[in-house]
Amino acid sequence: MRKLLEVLRTVFGVLLIAVIALYAFQKAQDSWKSSDFDNAEMAVKPDPVIVTVLVTPEPAAEPTPEPTPEPTVDPESPAGRALALGLPTPPDIDVTSWEFMLANGTNSIDEYVPAELATLEEQTFDSRIIEALSALAQDSRNQGLSVYLSSGYRSYADQAANFDRVCANNGVTDGKNYKGFYITMPAGCSEHQTGLCCDITDVYYPIKDESIADTDLYKYMSTVCERYGFIVRFPKDKEEVTGVMFEPFHYRYVGVEAATYIMENGLCLEEFLYLYTGINYGANA
Repeated sequence: MRKLLEVLRTVFGVLLIAVIALYAFQKAQDSWKSSDFDNAEMAVKPDPVIVTVLVTPEPAAEPTPEPTPEPTVDPESPAGRALALGLPTPPDIDVTSWEFMLANGTNSIDEYVPAELATLEEQTFDSRIIEALSALAQDSRNQGLSVYLSSGYRSYADQAANFDRVCANNGVTDGKNYKGFYITMPAGCSEHQTGLCCDITDVYYPIKDESIADTDLYKYMSTVCERYGFIVRFPKDKEEVTGVMFEPFHYRYVGVEAATYIMENGLCLEEFLYLYTGINYGANA
């Protein structure tokens, strides 16, 4: 019996020790999970970093501007008439000025006389073109070309006599050739009466005709005359408009701006004046 009690005491002691050990182990494990682990996690976990991002706002889109409408060109203005004919805008000039005086078969200047006449190389002209005409002649001479000023101003009476003589020599009464173009103008209708033109050839010609277009002087002078304010007054392809035969020898002063526009655009004086006035000055008016 005693041995049984000792055995039971021993077993109970072992069990007690085992229970105490188990309890201590469990306690230690709970402490590690709740405390040590939390502390370890807190030790390695970095403090949160607050990053401030500055966002630049997109600039407000500029409103699309309304297209500026093209200015309307007045069809009754010089620019409008030029535009209708496919021509560039003509220079801003006053065509009522003296250098644009028009004398032709449909526009007589009656017995007009220039205010002041002057002489250059034995020919008489409106004094206002002397300087430009002299410069044009000198330019050609500088190229080694011969220049002959063959005809300048003619008075109303001189032109009347010239008309009768040319008509008699050519067997006509109206001053026109077989094509219906003037070879000489009636008194009051001749450019020579304005004093603003000159027949220019390389030598004296008793009869001046289209053949002068073959001379070196014409080939040169017709390309530079505009620099000095002159135009070939009666071009070959404008006979229907001017009513005058092609005269490669006849140069007319209109000023540099007008001359440049006329020559560069292949016009005659009647067509140029139309751009400003809207009036048909041509032979078919």
